[in-house]
Amino acid sequence: MSVNVGGRVDASLMHTPLIQHFQYLQSTLPGDGPGFSALVLEHGEVTFELHHGLASLELGVPLSARSMYYLASESKQFTAAAIMQLVQAGRIALDDDVCVHSPELAGFEQPFALRSLLNHSSGIPDYFQFLQCQPGRHEADYFSNREIMALITRMDQVAMPTGTAHRYSNSNYILLAALVERLSGQPLARYVKEQLLQPLGMKHSGFDDDRQNVLPHRVFSYEEDAARPFGYKQQLGNANTVGDGGMVASVEELVLWEREWHRQWAEPGSVLRAMLEPSALQDGSIPDYRCGLEWVQHDGHDVVFHGGSLWGFNTILLRLPQRQQSVILLANTDRVDRDWQQLVAAALA
Repeated sequence: MSVNVGGRVDASLMHTPLIQHFQYLQSTLPGDGPGFSALVLEHGEVTFELHHGLASLELGVPLSARSMYYLASESKQFTAAAIMQLVQAGRIALDDDVCVHSPELAGFEQPFALRSLLNHSSGIPDYFQFLQCQPGRHEADYFSNREIMALITRMDQVAMPTGTAHRYSNSNYILLAALVERLSGQPLARYVKEQLLQPLGMKHSGFDDDRQNVLPHRVFSYEEDAARPFGYKQQLGNANTVGDGGMVASVEELVLWEREWHRQWAEPGSVLRAMLEPSALQDGSIPDYRCGLEWVQHDGHDVVFHGGSLWGFNTILLRLPQRQQSVILLANTDRVDRDWQQLVAAALA
């Protein structure tokens, strides 16, 4: 199946459930508001692509294949891939104590295995809850990795005993960003750009480690607000963190990432396969979450995905590896539902 950027579809493909899913989504959003980009990749070929809505309401710029979306927590898989490259290079091991490289964790007075950060079983509290309770802090106040690392330095109690459960914490991936720099000698943004993205031909995507930089084709996000002129409020993101979030990418370049993803799925010794190795908790159970990805079963099919949501951006990269299929959905509005189960059901119908 194939659809061009304008959203027109061959009549013979009108009843494909996945196309219908995106066409219905398109029908719920006005063309002169924020919207989404959707793409389906099958056996390495783009079989469906649709862009609907505006990247900038102020300038009337339409969304396109080159639009640079903020990926939010979708970014974690790129951080984890960088760490796993360093593991495979012998710079660190999954069961090594990261405290050796992370003096910010001294207050906990306990070791933390690298795998516990990658898979969110460390128990290190999520920094967002501490930002929210700081007296005098406002929602729009800016913060970066430096501020968050200083906050982590003041932590001294885990939210749960390490290794006993999966408990999602953005702090883990802030620490991993610092670890990449300390092990490689390069900031995370530069390492990922040079070691992961540029070799695939991804020239423009990467970690946005300075949000004051001019970024061609940057997408802005919006929230509906009937009380404001034009009915929307622009989301002014206050975070400049990388590792837990911070990646910006276009559908055009994410296709290259997805092709490499499926190539590595078929390669037992690949970085991806290392990322997907199970890490058991103390009770022997194995969480679905593995190194910035979730791996679940749905009607006998492997499904590997991760999503992101922040400041009105909603994103998901979803794979059905047995079908060599990827579904990319990037949006700059909260009105787009990135429910992975709906996408899988439509893809398999």
